[in-house]
This record gives sequence, structure tokens and C-alpha cells, in this order.
Amino acid sequence: MSEDLSLHLRKADFYLRAAKHDLLSDLPAAAITPAYYCFFWLVRGLLYEKGITTKRHSAAREMFSLHYIKTGEIPARFKDDFAILFDRRQFADYDLDSDFPVDEVVRLVNMAEGFLNFVKENYA
Repeated sequence: MSEDLSLHLRKADFYLRAAKHDLLSDLPAAAITPAYYCFFWLVRGLLYEKGITTKRHSAAREMFSLHYIKTGEIPARFKDDFAILFDRRQFADYDLDSDFPVDEVVRLVNMAEGFLNFVKENYA
């Protein structure tokens, strides 16, 4: 594993810890944004390993799909998880009326943790 991927993993792990901490707070929906950023930093690290950098979140999602999902290197379920997390983060961050059941927030945090574990097992 490169030093750059190691730094991305460390950042992703930080965001996962923040998400788990937020789950225990009075506002568990606050865990959605750090869960998304856990996944996002992992994707950025993997793309960087292939010499790809992106400036926009949508570009990271597109390049992740092109270079990891379509090639079969990473299971397609992670593309779906990334899209779901992106969508829920948008609502959590920008919609005044967003409300998420705790079980859904737990599921989102578990998605991020599942991808973190996958990356650690296969790339670290």
C-alpha cells in the first residue's frame, strides 16, 4: 500500500469514528455526512492509486465506476452504496425538512464501514 492510500485510509477511518460517535448523540442523523466522507476518502485514495484526481464529488463517483466497478475489480454493490450515501448526505446537509430514522442512519454507517473493511482487506 502506498503512503498516499494509507493517508486516505486514515482520513476515512477518522470519518467513520465520527459517524459512530454521532450515532450515539441526540442527533444521530448527524452521522450521515461523516459516513459519506468515509466512503468518499476511500474512493479518492483508490483513484489516486491509479493516478486519477478529481475536483468534484460527481467526478469521483464517475471515475470510481469506470475504473473499479466496470472492470470488476470492486463489487457493484459498492457503487450503489456510494450513490445512496451521496443522496442521503445531500438531504441531510441541505434539506430543512430531512428526517432519518435511526435504523436507516445505522444502515448508512454500516455501508461506509463495509467499504472501509473491503479496502483494508484488499488494498492495505
